[in-house]
Amino acid sequence: MLNIDKNNYIYKIYLNSVSLHSYKESELDKYAQIDLQEDIDAQAEEIKMNIEAEGEGQKANQEAEGVEQEADLYAEGQKQEENIGEGDEQDFKENEDEIYERLDYKCQNEAKQFNKSIYKEIKSQKAIDVFIFEENTDQMSDLLTHNEKYITYKRKDDLLQAINKAMLYQEQNNLVDYHPNVNSISGEIKLLVDQEIEQRQNQLQNPQEEENLKKFNKEDIVKVRNIVHQSLQPYHKDYTQSHKKSEIEEYFNRVKKMQGSYDQWGKQYKASLSEFLWLPAVFAYSEQNKMYEIQGKLFNPLENFPELDELKLELGHLMTYFSKPLQQTHDYFKILGYKILNEYYDDGIKIYDEKSKVDFSEKIHAIVKISEMEIAPQSTYSGQWHVEGFSSDNILYTCLYVIQHDENLIDGRLKFKRTPRENDDPCDREQEESAHAYCPNYDYLCDPHKVIPLGSLDIKENLMIIFPNQNIHKVKGIKNVTDKPLKRKIIAFFVVNHEDQPFTINDVEFTKPLEFIKEYRMRDIYERSKNKQTDAQAFNYCEH
Repeated sequence: MLNIDKNNYIYKIYLNSVSLHSYKESELDKYAQIDLQEDIDAQAEEIKMNIEAEGEGQKANQEAEGVEQEADLYAEGQKQEENIGEGDEQDFKENEDEIYERLDYKCQNEAKQFNKSIYKEIKSQKAIDVFIFEENTDQMSDLLTHNEKYITYKRKDDLLQAINKAMLYQEQNNLVDYHPNVNSISGEIKLLVDQEIEQRQNQLQNPQEEENLKKFNKEDIVKVRNIVHQSLQPYHKDYTQSHKKSEIEEYFNRVKKMQGSYDQWGKQYKASLSEFLWLPAVFAYSEQNKMYEIQGKLFNPLENFPELDELKLELGHLMTYFSKPLQQTHDYFKILGYKILNEYYDDGIKIYDEKSKVDFSEKIHAIVKISEMEIAPQSTYSGQWHVEGFSSDNILYTCLYVIQHDENLIDGRLKFKRTPRENDDPCDREQEESAHAYCPNYDYLCDPHKVIPLGSLDIKENLMIIFPNQNIHKVKGIKNVTDKPLKRKIIAFFVVNHEDQPFTINDVEFTKPLEFIKEYRMRDIYERSKNKQTDAQAFNYCEH
């Protein structure tokens, strides 16, 4: 079931902020509009009318004289007030300032208390803008209960068996690959990428970057084995051969011109400076077999695997299982519009959006990733905020399946946030001052021009989801509470916009040995971790 983002929390915060702002202004107006003269005149007039009606001459005259004396005293006070000195004027202004500060302090406190309840709701929110394969969808809760029951995929055992056979083949043929630690990259590759980013992007460095990289150094906590991974078969003009080389180069020339604009998910358009392109496999729908089948290649290092057809068959069945929910998810997201980040109005900047042209009824181009993560004893692993690939990789959706997850790996969650959309700001420009006045932590939480939190899901075996590449995401807090290493396996299909980026693994020949490919991919990996977005949206373009 597609769990839709209704985005009510921003609207609630803004309404509360506007209400508090209006209350403060109205209270200040009350202090500014007090007019004792009008009150006294009205009282005197009322008493005179009563006296005339009752015919009580002497008593009435006495009462009227008393009122007139009171009015005379007020008039004398007004005259004196007109002649007050500068010191008295300053005292009067300080009194107004005190009133303003008291009201502002009251509104700030009320806003903080209100927003605490909103933050608590967000923290416990089940992931939205995500299709979740969950049992009993008619009883799904909006909150994360931690008792969610995910659907068990019927061909799970067959698929797991095919993956394990591929892993054994890799072990027997010296083809095992562990994902490199981005912080181990140094020397010529690091220097080259740093120079490219500085020269071609003119990007300011984050002063906290070195500290963040130290925190990211998790090689002692986790090992990630790449069973099938896009980093081992990207296109690059210097390392691969292709009969479509000129067309691919033309594509890169086009996407480089898009830098400075925004991509189909509202993020700043980013193309690989080193001109690497992640390549999808082709899943074509077979009318005869009523399923999607891999047409052509899957993964170059497994080209000679004797039971490759079995693995391709099972991946075809899995894609078929994903296909209808994928189309349903796409039908929803393809019509949504995205705002220009950090800009309220700028008609001169283009959002490059071609996803509405895509249909998955006949074919699905998907980058296939199968990996196994091993987490060290008594350790906790958290990943980095990231999206899948650069804008030039043109990834639309992630179909994720946690096929194996040791039950002693606990507390892990997959967290999401997203880029802004046109309907995220509930106020127009004239209302912004009042709407933002009482939104604590506005820059980090409720700025509709930055990122919108989307909740989370528990990571456990059988988790199966689809989400758009608008969703910036990360793994948070998987704990191994035992004294031995524990493992989890995942399968991911990164679905590519085949209308805008039509090139596939079938268009490329890999002539270099695996060890050479492992070396040159370091340039690609390092750039994807380094070439970030703005300070408002800092995230990587791959997970590790």
